Amino acid sequence: MKTAFFTICSRNYLAFALTLRESVLRAEPDRAFYIFLADEAADADRLSGIEVIPVAELERPEIASMALRYTIMEFNTAIKPFCFEHLFRKLDFEAAIYLDPDIEVFQPLTLVHTYLQSGASCVLTPHILEPIRDDDSPSDLDILRSGTFNLGFAAFARTPEAENFLSWWADRLIEHCFVDLAQGLFVDQKFAEFAPSFISALSILRDPGYNVAYWNLMHRTVDRSGTDWQVNGQPLTFFHYSGIIAGKPDLLSKHQTRFATSRSAGVEPLIDLYLQKLAAHDHLHWSKILYAFSSGPDGTRIPDPIRRYLPRERTIRAPLTQSDIAYWNGPSERVDQTSGKIITRLMLSIYESRPDLRELFALSTAEGRHLFHAWFLTHGAAEYGLSPLWTEPAFSTSRPGTLSRRLAWLQIRLTQARRRIIGN
Repeated sequence: MKTAFFTICSRNYLAFALTLRESVLRAEPDRAFYIFLADEAADADRLSGIEVIPVAELERPEIASMALRYTIMEFNTAIKPFCFEHLFRKLDFEAAIYLDPDIEVFQPLTLVHTYLQSGASCVLTPHILEPIRDDDSPSDLDILRSGTFNLGFAAFARTPEAENFLSWWADRLIEHCFVDLAQGLFVDQKFAEFAPSFISALSILRDPGYNVAYWNLMHRTVDRSGTDWQVNGQPLTFFHYSGIIAGKPDLLSKHQTRFATSRSAGVEPLIDLYLQKLAAHDHLHWSKILYAFSSGPDGTRIPDPIRRYLPRERTIRAPLTQSDIAYWNGPSERVDQTSGKIITRLMLSIYESRPDLRELFALSTAEGRHLFHAWFLTHGAAEYGLSPLWTEPAFSTSRPGTLSRRLAWLQIRLTQARRRIIGN
């Protein structure tokens, strides 16, 4: 069966993608591997001999507006079914296997190939194979919110029901690939909940050596036998380093609270080696490259919280208008305004997207608005990379005093110490 591997990333994640590619081709040297670039084209000299497909080559008219309305994470996940379709229709592959760029492969994906060759239209892996019985994060409820299946891996064969599913999935992601847990959305992943209903030839991969990650390490023990890695005494096929941060080898993942360190999770040597591979693939260079779609063509940086509310006909090639900027910088009519402490529509959009901010600051009170205003000027503007274009309306009303700054800082630190908010 003519099968391709592929991943999707923006330029700042190319060291991850190149590390994944190297591991795949070491395990399966006769396979094709493609990097779909959800960004502008990268430095060709640094990528000589590597199959890179810029998103513009997908030839879907909706992509230009999707690049504007989605954050970098949302856009990278939104184009996934389009990439499967491209491999099937344009490059004539009979099957395709997607892997997130922050994955490393150690063994051939034998079970996946077996399922596909035996007639499976789709192969997926669940986040967990056993119940979670502690109170740490992610909990079973967290996993329910984000999706039963982890879409860091997905394999499809070119069958009629698979192509039908991919077409439907692509249509949904044009409009609904947001991180919005309150509305039951988590990028492309939640839509895979329909796979058991829509795909009769679905194979659920239950081997513990596949898609090992922070969310299932409480049930899986990783160790080394000679030069080979094992999980629960079986070969480790691939490890998913979701939430890892280069330069912090002690951190297992920024998205979890169950393991204090990578050492406590038993994977410190694995992570140490992986970070060395990222460095060898020039992560320092790639990580500094700005996402091309973070700004409009005039250079105005587009704050992520307002992207989903921009007009559907607008594209990344059309700059924000003065009326756009004036609207988002105007005082929100949905919040009582305190004299000298304006809460703009942009500020409220940030607030509503952040559970930690909603816990910290009660905008129904003058004190809560005062402290949120202080947080925005002392922390929020830097966190979101906001230029004076977006912060001046709040600054011009009143600069927070020393007490306000300290109170905002103290409340943030107390809440962080008391509780981790996953994903923020």
